[in-house]
Amino acid sequence: MRGLKFILVAGVAAVTLSACTDRYQAATNAEPSGSSFTRELYKGYVGLSGDERSEKDWGDSDLFADKALSAADGKSVAPEEVANWDLDEASIGDLTTAHDRLAGALANGAGDKAPTSAAHAQVMFDCWIQEQEENIQPDHIAACRDGFMAAMAKVDAALAPKAKAAPAPAPTPMALPDPFAIYFDFDSDVLTVDAKAEVSVVVAAIKKHSPSKVIVAGHTDTAGASDYNQNLAGKRAAAVVAALQNSGVSAYMVKSQDLGENAPAVKTGDGISEFRNRRVVVTLVK
Repeated sequence: MRGLKFILVAGVAAVTLSACTDRYQAATNAEPSGSSFTRELYKGYVGLSGDERSEKDWGDSDLFADKALSAADGKSVAPEEVANWDLDEASIGDLTTAHDRLAGALANGAGDKAPTSAAHAQVMFDCWIQEQEENIQPDHIAACRDGFMAAMAKVDAALAPKAKAAPAPAPTPMALPDPFAIYFDFDSDVLTVDAKAEVSVVVAAIKKHSPSKVIVAGHTDTAGASDYNQNLAGKRAAAVVAALQNSGVSAYMVKSQDLGENAPAVKTGDGISEFRNRRVVVTLVK
């Protein structure tokens, strides 16, 4: 087992259990401070600590409780290093690739640009590596890995540079920006923290460019029935329209469309959950 884990020896087991409980309780009772990213990390690590405590894995419960306490203090908390874990050879490559992908995103400002998604990606990575070392619960390994992948898709979308229109020669009026994409969680029409931030960007662009019309088109992936997805796309578009109007955009200039699964950003087969297709596209028109 990994060196960071406690070795439970007869005669000191009761002391170890008491210390673990104290550290988990200390983490649970902490009042997080710092950035949105560290506060989200805190919540995620408290959850992992509690999960491991319920399975009587005191060493990993303490590990995650300590990371939760550091995050609660607003300190920098890094994802686990692959080399520190006793992993089977077949899993090392995937985990190393995932670690480097996460570390690169964090170095590029993911904690500031998409704090909720970045924190969830880090917590799910640590969950994945811990479950992979144990290698006794394939469903837990898969859930942590899939959670990491889904969160990283959101992080990548938040970090992706938006194409800028080429400067228009004078005296041609300033060109309108490219369409904006606002992403949604699976089977949801609720605006996430990242989605609300993108709506604010759209509102600023509308005020700057004064378009004659704003087209709000709702989309889904191909998971689920086509009729259901058509309705879900309409709800997503309506959520964005409501957010725009609440920010002062005139209802007369906004036109809503529900395209369902018929115009995907990424082509997939039927029944495929794809984050990049769960979106609302907002287009400004002269």
